[in-house]
Amino acid sequence: MADEKLKTFMTVVRCGSLSQAAKELFISQPAVTLQIHKLEKEYKETLLYRRARGIELTPAGKVLYEYAQHISHLYDELTEEIGALSGEVRGTLRIGATLTAGEYFLPPVLGRFKDEHPETDIILEIENTRRVVDQVAAGNLDCGLVEGPFENGLIYAEKLTDDELVFVCSSRHKLANAPEIDLQTLGKEYFILREQGSGTRQVFEDALKRAGFDPAQLKVLIQLGTTQIIKSLVAENIGVTVISERTVRSEIQQGLLKRIPVPSLDLRRTFQFIFKKDMRLSLITRRFVSQCRQFAGVL
Repeated sequence: MADEKLKTFMTVVRCGSLSQAAKELFISQPAVTLQIHKLEKEYKETLLYRRARGIELTPAGKVLYEYAQHISHLYDELTEEIGALSGEVRGTLRIGATLTAGEYFLPPVLGRFKDEHPETDIILEIENTRRVVDQVAAGNLDCGLVEGPFENGLIYAEKLTDDELVFVCSSRHKLANAPEIDLQTLGKEYFILREQGSGTRQVFEDALKRAGFDPAQLKVLIQLGTTQIIKSLVAENIGVTVISERTVRSEIQQGLLKRIPVPSLDLRRTFQFIFKKDMRLSLITRRFVSQCRQFAGVL
């Protein structure tokens, strides 16, 4: 984006604070404040309210942010179209992804994509399903990759690949050698789970409801927003979990974790791309989605 003031303003809004925006832009917080003041002087309006927990847009700020998004997208389209004349893919790709997709599926794809298209800039935000959907619907992201169910009339989805959740425990757990377990046994265990709003948590709870088990009856010991710590705690025999099979292949092969089937639960799910209905898909977004599909086909 050519206008640095608008770029700074959009980053502040997206980050929710001046300090976080400064870190992302690699400039000082006073420099961020100066850029905002310049915009406020230019438009003769206050754009942000400074609150204890971050920032809040004023009515004028909301209008400016909406137009700044349009300007940003138009600038990216211009860069893209000029680059396409010479066969190059240029511009900025803004992706939102859930933890499983962001940590275990996207890294090799992004690495290859960047190698093939060095003139592109990639912004990847890792959030739970609910947050990614909200950001795509708001037009802050070009696309999202999620695995949980969602409801939003501004969004449409396209399937990428299948995934499955599995029940795992420590190799030292009393159930480690059980061939399978039922819901009655499951209900007696202490769980370490993803937070509410995550796709993994939602798929698990929906499967429990279909099987006639009230998720509120689960003994949830700890809720976390990180897969790696969940795996570490389960390996230490602190509790059990339900997690994407992709994320625990290595630990199961090493004997740190044990997978135990729960035949009464259908824990299959789908990774899907989500897009805003009224937003034009840029060339860079289309190329990225295509590369993801190629990669998913060989998994």
